[in-house]
Amino acid sequence: MKKLLTMAFIAIFTILSLASCEKHGLDDNPDDYDYAADLVGTWTCLQANFAEALVISADGSAMSTGVEDGEYWENIRGHIEVRDGRFIMTFEDDDNYEGKFVIIPGEVFSVYTDEGERYTYRYCANNLSQELLGMWVCNDTKYGTNSEISVVSYHDDGSRTYTGILPHSEGYAVNLSSTYTVVGDLMFAKNLDKKPTDSPDCYIATRLIYSPNGTALGDIMTYRYFVSAGKDMVETSASYLRVRETLDLAERRYDYSNVYVTNVSGEDKDIYFMGYLFNFSKMDGALLDKMLRNFVFNVEFPSADSIKYTFTYDGQPIVMDALIEVEGNKVVFKMSERHAAFRDVDLYVFQDAASSQLHMYMYTKAVIDFFGNMKNTMLAQTGQLDLNDAVAVQDEYDKVDEVINSINMSIVVKTSKQGK
Repeated sequence: MKKLLTMAFIAIFTILSLASCEKHGLDDNPDDYDYAADLVGTWTCLQANFAEALVISADGSAMSTGVEDGEYWENIRGHIEVRDGRFIMTFEDDDNYEGKFVIIPGEVFSVYTDEGERYTYRYCANNLSQELLGMWVCNDTKYGTNSEISVVSYHDDGSRTYTGILPHSEGYAVNLSSTYTVVGDLMFAKNLDKKPTDSPDCYIATRLIYSPNGTALGDIMTYRYFVSAGKDMVETSASYLRVRETLDLAERRYDYSNVYVTNVSGEDKDIYFMGYLFNFSKMDGALLDKMLRNFVFNVEFPSADSIKYTFTYDGQPIVMDALIEVEGNKVVFKMSERHAAFRDVDLYVFQDAASSQLHMYMYTKAVIDFFGNMKNTMLAQTGQLDLNDAVAVQDEYDKVDEVINSINMSIVVKTSKQGK
């Protein structure tokens, strides 16, 4: 439980005390006031290394779900009362405490124990468990100086799947499964991103802030949580956009917007790739973004089971088309059916609720195959490669493959100015 470390906490405590007294007129005899009705409802606390959701009934009975230092508990029964100006909590697991109590009814209450610990609970009028269901994408999950993409799906059976960066393991996950519970506006979930010192059952808590139609692209769910920063714990946040679980692709046209490239490692070697000098041991994505912008890259879905993407190279339009297979958000570009020289590309595709923005998420092999196909199409259409020469075609793929050890990439495209 979080220690009271600064005088700021004392100041806040004093303000809450005054506000509570003024609201109830308790200056003369505060101990006579009955707080039972004020405490009814769901209250949530999120602090460094501690989080708890309390569901309190009119008779003082309570249910506690929470996490402390990574250890999780769920639906622990107990009883809460305020007596002689003190807040007293007793629970069936014998994790009991009491302390001085102040409250602004319907907003916040704080407990300040004799041991110097302080807990502040916010009133939560709504349970966000239903609003959280579905698929969400974040473009700026920040670790260090990088901006990463992550995608999370929440299911009504209490499971979730995660695709994105795992910074402590220095790797990525694709559809990694875990469980979660929501009480009020707090989510408790097994920590997908475990440090080496974490136990297998380490949990984390996240405060959810839901903004229906928070942007022109749709709903926003903001996470607030604590992360380690050296020896300290600091609060940070990330915002997720709701995306479609069933893709709406037919007759959609998209223009290139930006690219997110992470988890990049490769040979310290400069190679020319489609007119640009790349070094994958030093790559940060800026050069790839420049290339795709200069190429005027765009994507079109003539039908629900076909794709066409085009780009301009050396003033000449290059066109690629293929059939696609769609299974949920997994999409396979069946490039080998267009010509045996090409490779199929397995990737994940995500759309916002209005289908106005689309993410094409690829991991290492998909990136190599995707750009290898682009390169060989460009060489073939400009007369520099015979697609029937299997040795020459393989050599072009190998040039890309041999310099990339790992890479994760998300290409973001937005509705074309030419319309749907």
